[in-house]
Amino acid sequence: MSLTEYSKALKMGDRERRRLEADDLAAYLPVLDEITAHEEIEAQVPLGLVQIPLKYVVGTKSEGRTHAFARNFMPILEPNSEFARKWSQLYDSMEEEGLRDPIIAYEFRNKFYVMEGNKRVSVSKFMDAVSIEAQVTRVIPKKDDKVENKIYHEFLDFYEVTGINYLRMTREGNYRRLLNQTYEGVAKWSKDQELEFRAFFTFFEREYAAKKGGKKFSIKTGDAVCVYLSIYEYEDVINRSQTEIRKDLDRIWSELLNYENGDNLTLVLHPTPESQKTSFMHFLPGGSATTKIAFLHDKTAQQSAWTYGHTLGCKYVEDQFGDRIEVSEVDSVDASVADEVFDAAVSAGNKIIFATSPKLMAPALRSALKHPEVTILNCSMNMGHKTIRSYYLRMYEAKFIIGAIAGAMKTDGEIGYLSDYPIHGTTAEINAFAMGVQMTNPGAKVYLDWSMLKDHDAMAEMEAKNVTLISGRDMNATTSGNREFGLYKMNYKEGTHVNLAMPVRHWGKLYEEIISSILKGGYKNDATVFGDQALNYFWGMSSGAIDVIYSRNLPVGPVRLLRNLRSGIREMNINPFTGPVYDQDGNLKCEDGQELSAEVAVQIDWLADNIEGYIPDISEMKEEAVELVKLQGVKED
Repeated sequence: MSLTEYSKALKMGDRERRRLEADDLAAYLPVLDEITAHEEIEAQVPLGLVQIPLKYVVGTKSEGRTHAFARNFMPILEPNSEFARKWSQLYDSMEEEGLRDPIIAYEFRNKFYVMEGNKRVSVSKFMDAVSIEAQVTRVIPKKDDKVENKIYHEFLDFYEVTGINYLRMTREGNYRRLLNQTYEGVAKWSKDQELEFRAFFTFFEREYAAKKGGKKFSIKTGDAVCVYLSIYEYEDVINRSQTEIRKDLDRIWSELLNYENGDNLTLVLHPTPESQKTSFMHFLPGGSATTKIAFLHDKTAQQSAWTYGHTLGCKYVEDQFGDRIEVSEVDSVDASVADEVFDAAVSAGNKIIFATSPKLMAPALRSALKHPEVTILNCSMNMGHKTIRSYYLRMYEAKFIIGAIAGAMKTDGEIGYLSDYPIHGTTAEINAFAMGVQMTNPGAKVYLDWSMLKDHDAMAEMEAKNVTLISGRDMNATTSGNREFGLYKMNYKEGTHVNLAMPVRHWGKLYEEIISSILKGGYKNDATVFGDQALNYFWGMSSGAIDVIYSRNLPVGPVRLLRNLRSGIREMNINPFTGPVYDQDGNLKCEDGQELSAEVAVQIDWLADNIEGYIPDISEMKEEAVELVKLQGVKED
């Protein structure tokens, strides 16, 4: 009989008990009955015979033997006790024959509590077993607003698809995110898919644990896998060796640290003096050589007004810098070829690369990890990465002015707002427009509709409601014959319209500042100014990157209003989101006299109380909108 092994286990249990008692912490096994006594239970579901991870077997179902074990499931009863004799006999039996009978356990919020088989668990943990066979009953807490319950109910959906019980998450949405990153759209994983993922996860878990080196992280391995697969495609990594995964983790460690710290993203609201300082290196020989710069677009200027705007910005910097830079553009960069396009741009000698679409963030990040000598930026909102910087524009400032003009001109009926994608930034623009309307016309309503909804004609809906004053798309692609953009008045009977005012993105101004900063050597200074965080250049009217232009059809009064508001916003004396601000449900989102910061504004996932309409989810969007909404959508689903 192996009383020697019991003595070793006893020392481990005593050590754990004394450590916890010294810190005034519970030293014995938690009891599920005591935990659930304070919970509202929705259901109990038998799962049958399941292989469960021992590291998540944490307590007992009822009080019973809980004081026979320390919190690490090691024994704490005397070596001459009957308990010690039975524990030792069980150890000898399991060493010779293995575990013969499954335990009986209850699962609650991803942790397991033993009803029968505490000693089997204790011996298995002492023998460093990874898992144990169990007859499991799942105890499901009622879904409520507690974050832990929300995450657990996400796990239930994940388990239904995958059958995986060894993976934990700490953030809402990550279980759904992982499903999309692996076998998207599969209703039930096959055994081969589960084994394939398990092999990958095992390698990743080992290397992640080794890289942490004993440091306590708030994020679980599952969260880290989500970050990893947001950078590298699953089909590219499932067959990677443990060594290759180790190298990947070395490259992306700063990204995982940023995630651990809450995805800290600092919005740089205007160019900083430090970024335009000239570095000593600028004066070294070779500093005046022509710098190659590439602009990579996901569409063409003929297809997309968004790409057209960036192309105009590209031409602007060519004129501004002359032969100091050599500019190239690559259109239609699809995800299937993006990595090769970035590699080709680097091989061609480009030292600065602008990826002008959020869809290009992942390949841009992969390229930056491979080529730290190249400065790569991505045009996106709310996608912070420490490895590369992102940029966007505070278009909501211009939308606020457009809304104020619309409110001043409308005496009856609704004012229309036609949007496209329900993504971060867009919702801020919609609400800023509504704030502008409310400022000049408190009784007016804004009718919101979406051009990218499936099987839907937004303009037909506008006509049906007789909405004649509309804020539409900001600009058209070069081949579009449609002249209905900006703020315009519709005459449905005659099929005509009158353009009044239009918000303008001047990407060239932003590109000029950033390129100048890089050429002078001051670009790196922003990291010193703002600290060790991801940076997004989120510039607005104060930098000249945003403006509002108007036509001769705009009356004198609204023109004066436009000029006054523009001046106030440029001086940053006017904030479109100044309280009181209420949402559609009457909730106060901003106190009277208070202001929403830019950081809060870009996270807006609600609509102001003077808006009629809603924020659609991804299932309602056209196919061509799905990818972008997945990346930047304001809704989790």
